[in-house]
Amino acid sequence: MLLKEIPSYFNYTNVLVFITFAVVLLHHNPKKSTHRILLAIVFISFLNELMALFLLFKKMDISLLYTVTTILHNSLWLFLLSKYFHYHGLVSGVIVSYISFSIFNLFFFEGHEMFNYYTFILGAFIYLVLFIYESFFQLKKENFPFFTSNDYIVLFAPVLFFFGLSAIFGFKSYVLSSTIIFGSMNLYGFIGCFVNTVYYILIAIYIYREKRLKNDT
Repeated sequence: MLLKEIPSYFNYTNVLVFITFAVVLLHHNPKKSTHRILLAIVFISFLNELMALFLLFKKMDISLLYTVTTILHNSLWLFLLSKYFHYHGLVSGVIVSYISFSIFNLFFFEGHEMFNYYTFILGAFIYLVLFIYESFFQLKKENFPFFTSNDYIVLFAPVLFFFGLSAIFGFKSYVLSSTIIFGSMNLYGFIGCFVNTVYYILIAIYIYREKRLKNDT
């Protein structure tokens, strides 16, 4: 019975997450801090998808799970970005402030009975602002190789993910997100599939190129 019902909860995003986690786990370099942080990010996503499958099968709410995952996921991406940001201390302070807001939002504002949209949107907004700022900083320095480097690939990986989902979450409109684009595909599903595909493929490309660079040295 269990094996027959699981496929109804399994989706495209699950496949992307599981494959990407396997790629990063097998090919990451434990000596590199960026690889360790990235492994933690995809492990959290992997664990989130497994737990969500279980909760959905049990007909239980997944809002709290997704909120906690969002806090950890966004904080780790900000931490990874801080490794490349020229004002490292500033980003560290921003991360502490973001986590503080997220905890406050979880207990006193949006609460634990619904997904915390503002937590996701704020984390995404902070990342996008810092990413754009750092990109312009490198451009001003005429550090053009930075934009074709492997490091830039991993920093760019969550950009469309953050932007696309924030655009949907920001409106908090069921009518908008459920608008049919083509066939049975709604707007939320279309954007979700697109941004997740780019997100996880870029992470896999980063790990592949890192392994190739290591083999070439």
